[in-house]
Amino acid sequence: MAVKKRSGLGLLPKLLIGTLIPILVAFLVIWVIVFFSVDFGKVRIMSIKDIGSESLKELSATSLKESKFSLDKLGEKIIREKAIDVAAEIEIFIKLHPKMKREDLLRDPWLKSIAVQKVGETGYTAVHDDKGINYFHVNPQIVGTDLHDLSTKLPAFWKILEASLKGSASGYYDWKDADGKIRPKFMYLAPVKDTDLIVAATTYIDEFSRPAKAITGRMKKIEENYLEEYGNKIKIFYVVILCVVLVLLVRIYFYARSVIHPIRYLSEVADKISMGELDTPIQIKEKGEVGALAESIERMQTSVKAAIERLQKRREAR
Repeated sequence: MAVKKRSGLGLLPKLLIGTLIPILVAFLVIWVIVFFSVDFGKVRIMSIKDIGSESLKELSATSLKESKFSLDKLGEKIIREKAIDVAAEIEIFIKLHPKMKREDLLRDPWLKSIAVQKVGETGYTAVHDDKGINYFHVNPQIVGTDLHDLSTKLPAFWKILEASLKGSASGYYDWKDADGKIRPKFMYLAPVKDTDLIVAATTYIDEFSRPAKAITGRMKKIEENYLEEYGNKIKIFYVVILCVVLVLLVRIYFYARSVIHPIRYLSEVADKISMGELDTPIQIKEKGEVGALAESIERMQTSVKAAIERLQKRREAR
């Protein structure tokens, strides 16, 4: 009587799945760790890719911030020293001309060349008194005007200038260019010793921090090169992973097949023995569990033969 074979997944597919799936899961975990960041509420686990990218961005931002800060401070120092130097030059000029009347001093072209000097690329120095009246300026239309009139138009500028009426002062204010762009300026005001005159030196502070922008450009270029190189390496990574998975799949398949083959052979032998082919040879050279199984089938084969022979002898004896 033939017995219907049980259907289901065979040993070979099970062995392949059981071996390959953990490997694929391991590769998947590595892939996630390398390329994907994961958020768990307030906790963020950074991927290796993002760690490199974020580190580069942080380095770029930090470098820009520190460079700009240092250059801005250098610019402030240059502007301050310019105001102090011009104030000292005016003081010396006045002391060298003790008999010159104030009206003649303020109209003197030599003193004007001292009072109005260039600061940075676009800045300049100017001179007003402690009443807020301007006497020397790069713009002739400003000369002779009362700077109090700027208190409503330029409140930030006036606040710094108003403080200078009582002594040295400095600060930042926004200035609108001819093209409508608003940029910050730094101004330092230094009093001329033994006079009521005050020297103001001012210019755009970004004239000094411009090299920081060049650093930023270079850092962005480095970041772009990093991302490009990263993209190329990603492609190589995918190719390598695919090749490794294929090699593993082929290797696991043949290894699993070599393990399953003797078991299938013994299964076929057992089937033949069960159908009465008691002389079926068992040709297994494997050791371990498979060898032990082959020996058990051989013993079963021998026992069945012996039982049949005994049964036949009993029948013959009757």
